[in-house]
Amino acid sequence: MSQTGRLHVAGDRLTGSDKRTLLLWVVVGILGALFAYKYFFRAFPEASVNFQVSREEALARAQKFVSGLREDVSGYQSTIVFAVDDNAKVYLERQLGLQQANKLMSSELNIWFWDVRFFKPQQEEEFRVRVSPAGQIVGYDHHIEESRAGASLDRAAAQSAAQDYLSTKLGLHLNAWDVLPEEANSNKRPNRLDWDFTWEKHGFRAKDAPYRLQVTVQGERIGGSEEFLHVPEAWRRSYQQLRSSNLFYNQIAIIPYVVLLGSALWVGITLTKHGQTSWSGAIKLGMIVAALFFLMELNQWQFERAGYDTHDSYASFVVLRLGIALLSALGTALMVTLVLPGGEPLYRSYQPNRMQLSKAFTMRGLRSREFFSSAVVGLALAAGHIGFIVAFYLVGSRFGVWAPQDLNYSDAVNTTFPWIAGVAIGLMASTSEEFLFRLFAIPFVERVTKSRVLAVILPAFSWSFLHSAYPQEPGYIRGIEVGIIGVVAGMVMLRWGILATLIWHYTVDASLVGMLLIRSNSLYFKISGVVVGAAALAPLALACISYLTRGGFETAEDLLNRAAPAPEIDLTSEPAAATSEVQSSGYDALSPGMVAFLAVCLLAGGALAWRLKPPSIGDYLKLSIDARTARAHADQVMRQRGVDPNTYYHAVVFVNNADPHANEYLRERIGIAEVNAIYSERVPAALWRVRYFRDSQPEEFAVILKPDGSLHSVWHKLAEEAPGASLDKDQAVARAEEFLRREKKLDLQGWSLVGDESKKRPRRIDHTLTWEQAPSLDSRPAPAANSQDHAHARVELKVLGDEVTNYRTYVNIPESWERQQEERGLTRIIVSIVIPFLFYAGLGLTALMVFLKNLRSQFARSIPWRRITFWSIWALAGYVAVFALGNVFPGALNAYDSGNPLKLTYAGVAIIALLGAPLYVGGIALLFGMAWYFGSRAWGEERLPGWSGMPAAFYRDALWIGVGGAAGLFGLEHLLAAASEHWPTVHRTLGASFGQDFDAILPFGAILGGTVLRSLLYTGLVAAVASFLAAHVRQTALRVLLFLLGAMAFTGGSWGGAADLAQQFLRHVILLSVLALGVRYVMRFNILGCFLIVSGTSLLGGAAELLAQPDSFYRANGYAVLLAVVLFFAWPLMAWRMGDRKSAASAAGSPL
Repeated sequence: MSQTGRLHVAGDRLTGSDKRTLLLWVVVGILGALFAYKYFFRAFPEASVNFQVSREEALARAQKFVSGLREDVSGYQSTIVFAVDDNAKVYLERQLGLQQANKLMSSELNIWFWDVRFFKPQQEEEFRVRVSPAGQIVGYDHHIEESRAGASLDRAAAQSAAQDYLSTKLGLHLNAWDVLPEEANSNKRPNRLDWDFTWEKHGFRAKDAPYRLQVTVQGERIGGSEEFLHVPEAWRRSYQQLRSSNLFYNQIAIIPYVVLLGSALWVGITLTKHGQTSWSGAIKLGMIVAALFFLMELNQWQFERAGYDTHDSYASFVVLRLGIALLSALGTALMVTLVLPGGEPLYRSYQPNRMQLSKAFTMRGLRSREFFSSAVVGLALAAGHIGFIVAFYLVGSRFGVWAPQDLNYSDAVNTTFPWIAGVAIGLMASTSEEFLFRLFAIPFVERVTKSRVLAVILPAFSWSFLHSAYPQEPGYIRGIEVGIIGVVAGMVMLRWGILATLIWHYTVDASLVGMLLIRSNSLYFKISGVVVGAAALAPLALACISYLTRGGFETAEDLLNRAAPAPEIDLTSEPAAATSEVQSSGYDALSPGMVAFLAVCLLAGGALAWRLKPPSIGDYLKLSIDARTARAHADQVMRQRGVDPNTYYHAVVFVNNADPHANEYLRERIGIAEVNAIYSERVPAALWRVRYFRDSQPEEFAVILKPDGSLHSVWHKLAEEAPGASLDKDQAVARAEEFLRREKKLDLQGWSLVGDESKKRPRRIDHTLTWEQAPSLDSRPAPAANSQDHAHARVELKVLGDEVTNYRTYVNIPESWERQQEERGLTRIIVSIVIPFLFYAGLGLTALMVFLKNLRSQFARSIPWRRITFWSIWALAGYVAVFALGNVFPGALNAYDSGNPLKLTYAGVAIIALLGAPLYVGGIALLFGMAWYFGSRAWGEERLPGWSGMPAAFYRDALWIGVGGAAGLFGLEHLLAAASEHWPTVHRTLGASFGQDFDAILPFGAILGGTVLRSLLYTGLVAAVASFLAAHVRQTALRVLLFLLGAMAFTGGSWGGAADLAQQFLRHVILLSVLALGVRYVMRFNILGCFLIVSGTSLLGGAAELLAQPDSFYRANGYAVLLAVVLFFAWPLMAWRMGDRKSAASAAGSPL
C-alpha cells in the first residue's frame, strides 16, 4: 500500500494507529480553538459600536428630521445601510493607536452611522440622512435640480440661515466650532444662488486632522450638512503607497492563477477528447454553487436598493441587478465547473487509494471510514487554523504587522436569511479554490516539476498571494500567513485526500460568518449562526450516527479511485494527426459575372467614398505638430517658467475634451458645422497634454498645447501642505481676471463669475473660479418656460496661493437636459443590454458547447492546429506592435497615480501585456479551430481553404474580394451616413472623431499591428459564425430571428428616441444583410478575401487620418500605411500570377 493511502477504506473499523492519529488531530483542534477563544480579540481588536437606536428607529428619526425641515417624504421609498468612514477610521487607528482611536470614535467623532435614503424612481430630488448609533443626526443631503428656483441670498444672510440650522435643528453649540471664513463658497445656479460654509471643531486635532462641519444653503433653504474628519493629504498618499504593495502582490499572483486555470481547462479538454473525464458532475455542482450565490445576492436586496440610480426606471434597475446577480453566480460556478473535469482524473490517478470524489457525498460515502477520518481531520484543521491565525498576528504585531479593526456589526449578515451568506461563501470558496489549488494543482505541478515539495509549495503560495489585497500590512504578510496554511493543507490532501481540505476550507470561511451571527443580540441571528456551523458538522454527525447504529463503517472498496477505470494521462503534446494537414482538393472560383460585380463595387464604392463626405465632429482638426514636437514645445514652456523638464518623467497624449452630451445638445440646435467651429475657435476640444511628474511626488505639471502647437494652458498641482499665499476671495478674483485679460486676451465684459470655491490648506488658501459667457453658444431662442435652456462657454482656473494656473474651457449645458438623456427605461435596458447579451452570449456559448461536446469526433480531430497556430503567431506580432509602438505606454504614464510607486505602474502594464497576449492568440486560434470544425460538418473538409498552397483562382478571387469588398463597404458607410442627414433624429450622445493613433510612439506600427490583430479576430469570428449557422441552424425562421436579434444587438444603446432606434436598427439591418449576402455568395470559402476586406478598410481609414494632417511626420506615416495596403494586396496578386505561371508550365509539359 502507498504512503498516501494508509487511512484507506479497506475495513469497517478504525485501527489503533488511526485512532491515535485522529486523537492527535482532535487535540490540535481543541488547543487551537481554546487559544483563539482566549486571544482572538487581542490579535484582532474590535471596535464595538454602541447601538442605542435600531435600524427601524434610525429610519423613524430620519423621517422626523426631514419633516422638521418642512420637507415631505411621504410616498418616497427608503433604504437604510450602516456605513463607516474607512479613511478616517484607519487614520485614527494608525496615528493615535487603538485605545485613543476607539475613545474618540465612540464619543467625539461620528465615524460610523446609519445612512438613510429617501427617493422616488426617476426623480432627481431625494434626501439622505445620517443617524449616529446614539440617535443623533450627523449628516443631511437634499439633492435637487440645478434649475430649481430659489432666493439669491448674500453671504451674511446665507451664513445666518446655516447657523440657525446648526443650533435649532442639530442642537449644536456654535461656540464649540470656529467658522472658516476662507471657505465661504458660492455657486450661481440658473435660478438661485447656493452657498457652502465650513466650521472646524474648536481646539481639536486628531494628530494633524481637524474635525469639520459643512453646511450647504440652496437658495433660502438648507441643502445639506456633513461632519467629517479632514484627513491630511500627506497621510492619505503615504497610506495609498503602503497599500499599493498589497495590490501589486495580488496582481502578480494573478499570473500563476491564470496559468493554473488555463492548464486545468486544457487538461479537461484533452481528457474529454479521449473520453477520460465527465462534465456532468462539474456542471451539477456548479449549478448548486450558482443557486446559492444567486440566493445570497437576492438576500441582500435591501442593500442593492441603496445604490439605485434614479436615472433608471425602477423596473430597469430590478432587471439589471437581477441580471448582474445571475451573471455573477454563473461566473462563480464556472470557476468550479471548468476546473473539476481536468482535476478529478488527475486526482484519481494520483491518489488511487482515496475515495472517488463523485461518491464521497453519497450515503455509502458518508458511512465510510475515510469520510469520517476526513471530517475529523478537516474540522480539527479548521479549529487549529483559526488558532494559528490568532497566534500569527499576535506575534506579528510585535514586529510591525498591522490590521485594521473589525466592527461588531455587518450589513452582510443582517438580512432576512443571514445563514445563506455563510453557506454560500463557504461552499463557493472551498470548491473553487480547493479544486484548483489542491485537487488539480498538486498532481499537475508534480508531473511538470517531478518534485512533490514544489507541488505543495508553489500552488500554496500562488493561492495565498491572491489574498494580498486585504488591508493587512506589510503587503506580503497575508501571503505568508495564508501560504503557510496552504502548505499544511497540501500535506493534508496528500495524506487524507481532498475531502479533508474541502471540509476544512468550508468550515473556516463559514465559521467567520457564523461567529458574527452567534454573537449578535438577536435570537434569530444566533440560530442562523448555529445553522451555518451545523452545516459543517452535519457530515461528521451522520458518519458517527451510522457508525453507532451499524457497529462499524461501510465497506467501500468499490468507492475508491482505483475501482474506477484508470485514466491514461499523458500531458505531452500529441503528434499531429495525418489528417490534420489535409489540403483542399479543389476550389470553386468566382464566376466572371461575380468578378465584374466586385469591379463595380470597387468603382462605385470608391466614387461614393470620394464624393460623399458627411460631416462629423472633429473634421476641423489639423495637427501642425506631432507628439515629439509637442514634447519639445512643452519643454521650452517649462524652462521659461524656471523648471527643468529633464528632472521629471513625462507622458505625451492627445486628449479629446469634447463632452458627448454637449456635442449632441449643440448638434440638435446649431448643426455639426457650427459645433466644429466652436471647438476650433472658442472652446478647444482636441489638445496635446504633456504631463511632467516625479515618482510618488504630489507636485506635477502639465503643459496643454493646441493642435497648431500654441500654448493653451499650464497646469500645476501642489501638495496640500506646500506653502503659499493666503489671498482672500476678492484678491484671488482680481488676480485671475488680470491673468485672463493679459494672457488670454479675454474681454470679461460679457462674462459673469458663477462659481467661487475656496479651500483652506495648512499653509495657503486655494481658489477655484468659474466664469460663464452670457451670449449662448446655440443660436436657437430659449423656450419661454425656461430661459436657461442654452449652452454656454465657461472658463475655469485655479489660484493656488498667488499662482494662477489650471486654466480650462468647456461647454456647459442644462443639467435637466443631460439628466433626461441619461435616463434608462426598461425598453432601453432590454434593447441595449439584454438583447445584445442574449445574442452574443447565447450564440457564442452554444457554438462553444457544441464544439467542446464533439471534441472526440473525427471532424474535431481533423482540425489543423499547427496551421492555425501559425496564423495566430501573426496575431501575437500585431499585439506586440500595438503595445510597443502604440499609445498604451504613454496612456499608462498619463494615468499614473503618483500616490503609488511608479515601478508598480510599470509592473501593472507588464502584467496586462503578459495576460492579454495569450488571451488574444488563444481566442483567435479557438475561433479558427471552431470554424474548421463547423465548416467540415457543413461542407466537408475537402472544401475548406488555407492561405497558402491554393489554386491561382483562389488568390485572384481573394484580391477582387478584398479590393471590391473594402471599397464597397467604404462607399456603403458613406452612403448611409449621408442618407441619415435626410432623416434627422435625436441621439442619446454624440462622440467626436479626433483619431486614435496621433499620440502613438510610431503611428504606422500601431495601425499595422492593430490591423493584423483585428483582421485575424474578425475573420475568425465571421468564419466561425457562418460555419456554425450552416452546420446547426438550418431552419429559415430561426436564421431570420438570429438575423434580427443580431441587428438589434449591433444597435446597442446609443439611440435617442424611437425614431433614432428605428434608423440605427435599419442601418444595421442593411450592413448585416450586405455581410450575410457577401459571405454567402461572394466570400464563401475564401477567408483570405475576408481578411483583406477587414485589413483594407482598417489600413485605409488609418492612412486617411494621417494624410489629412499637415504635419510631415504624420504624412510620412500615412504613406507608410498606404505602402502596407499595397503590400497586403500585392500578396494575393503575386500568388495569383505565380500560380498562373505554374499552371501554364504544367500544361505545357503535359503530353497531348
